[in-house]
Amino acid sequence: MDKNFKINAQKLLAVEGKDECNFFNALLTSENMTSIQTVDIGGKEKFQIELPLLMNLEGFDCIEAIGFVRDAEDGTVQSAFQSIKAILHRNGLPVPDALNSVMTNSSLKLSVFIMPDNQNSGMLEDLCLFSLNGEPVKSCVNEFITCFSQSMQPKEKDKFNEPKARVQAYLSSRAPIVNSLGLAAQKGFWDFNHNCFNEIKLFLHNLFN
Repeated sequence: MDKNFKINAQKLLAVEGKDECNFFNALLTSENMTSIQTVDIGGKEKFQIELPLLMNLEGFDCIEAIGFVRDAEDGTVQSAFQSIKAILHRNGLPVPDALNSVMTNSSLKLSVFIMPDNQNSGMLEDLCLFSLNGEPVKSCVNEFITCFSQSMQPKEKDKFNEPKARVQAYLSSRAPIVNSLGLAAQKGFWDFNHNCFNEIKLFLHNLFN
C-alpha cells in the first residue's frame, strides 16, 4: 500500500496491485459506481501485513462497506478464501460464511471475491481472457503462445506465466498499444458487456449498492 494513501470515501475495494486498481476503476466507472475508492494492497501475500495498516488510517472507522479481491492462481478458490477469512478474523472484521455472500455487522458490510470467477483457479488475467472467447484474435493469441512455448528455453519454463503472456500478446494487437491489463481496461480494450464479467459486477453491486 502506498505510504501516502489516504481514505477519502466510505466504500473501499482492496485489490492486489496498481494494475488491479486501474482495472477496477474502469469497471466501476462503466457501472456508474464512482463513489468507491480502490486501494492497492500490494499483492496477496501482503494482505495480512497491510490490512492492519489500512485499518489504522484516519477515516477507516467511517467505512460503510469494504470488499477484498485476490487471485486464486495455482491454489484452489477455497484455500484463497480461507486465507482471507483467517486474516479478517484476526483483525476483528466481519467474516463471510461463503463466497458470493455479504457479511454485515452493526456498521460495516464486507465481502470477498476470488479471481477469476469465485469457482476456478486463476487470476484477473484469466477473467479478461474469457472475454475474448469467440473473437478472431483469440486464435491468433493461441497460435503465438503455442509457437513461442515450443521455442522457449528450458530454464524459462518454470517462470513462464501463460495468462500474463496471453494478455500481453492480445494487447500488442491493439492501438494504441498499452503494456498492462489495467491500462487496457481504461482504454476500453476489454468488453465489460461480456457475460464473463457478470459475477464480478454482481459482487460489486451486492456489496456497494
